[in-house]
Amino acid sequence: MKCKAYPVYFLAAVLMITIVAGVAGCGQSAKPTTEGQPPMTTLKIGLLPTEDTMPVLVAAKEGYFTAENLDVEVIPFQSPVESQSAFQSGGIDGMVTDMIVAALLKSAGEDLRITSIAFGATPQEGPFAIIAAPQSTVKTVADLKGKSIGISANSIIEYVTDGLLTAGGVDPAEVNKVTVAKIPLRVEMLLNNKIDAITVPEPQISYVTAEGARVIAEDTKGDNLSQSVIIMTGKTLNEKHDAVIRFFKAYTKAVNAINNQPEQYRDLFIENMNIPANIAAKYKVQHYPLPQLPAEQDVNRVLTWLDNKQLLKNEVTYGDFLQQGLY
Repeated sequence: MKCKAYPVYFLAAVLMITIVAGVAGCGQSAKPTTEGQPPMTTLKIGLLPTEDTMPVLVAAKEGYFTAENLDVEVIPFQSPVESQSAFQSGGIDGMVTDMIVAALLKSAGEDLRITSIAFGATPQEGPFAIIAAPQSTVKTVADLKGKSIGISANSIIEYVTDGLLTAGGVDPAEVNKVTVAKIPLRVEMLLNNKIDAITVPEPQISYVTAEGARVIAEDTKGDNLSQSVIIMTGKTLNEKHDAVIRFFKAYTKAVNAINNQPEQYRDLFIENMNIPANIAAKYKVQHYPLPQLPAEQDVNRVLTWLDNKQLLKNEVTYGDFLQQGLY
């Protein structure tokens, strides 16, 4: 997470993901500022190829950012390490990430604020699930006691895993957590019955269940465990505050466009979200929330979990973690 080799990662990411970069350029040519309009402002936003980034891509494609006199540069990354390095080095103004990453960066001294939820305003949005291997005897959460479960440690994956286990009456200490950081490897191990269970988000849930794996528990009910958020640097919020407000005006238009006509954006969705080929034809374009801040109880639940694991270097509070008044 503390890797500072941003320039190398940045160049590699741009070369590897040309589709997303191309979308970012759609409708983004600068135009002269006319009287009464705000000046054209550039915002650099880091995105991973995940479903929660779709509204940014649509806003770029449809020219919603340009209409707000914004030049939004979408900077694509292949891994969270790359995007975090870029954020810490000042190479981007903001990024879509999860609340665990945001809290860890904040506690490590990064000047940042959560500006909105990207995904997960309700438990039904962006589900995560514990999945049992096709040949596993695990059928309930209780069956996971003493079994192996593949996760990425100290991450949103482990946080959701602990929450689902606890909700099912199992102490997380009673399962054998196996760190498998890369999701493709985690999926491969599950489908080859080399591990009893794994925790993954969509679209991997749909993929592995289509291949014979079984959902044991998912976070679509109960506590809202998995939320992704849009974070911005303190410098950006101070120096480009009005531009961030305009960013969310365009973002809102994109959310409404997707939710009103999801099939219109299916090709863009499939091309940029790493949807496996065997499920792409039937996989649904997601429903997205309008800009809003996460609830205090959801934020505090994350902070308590991190604090209990002694992962917070400095205290993080709800008040200094979120940016009010942007929409």
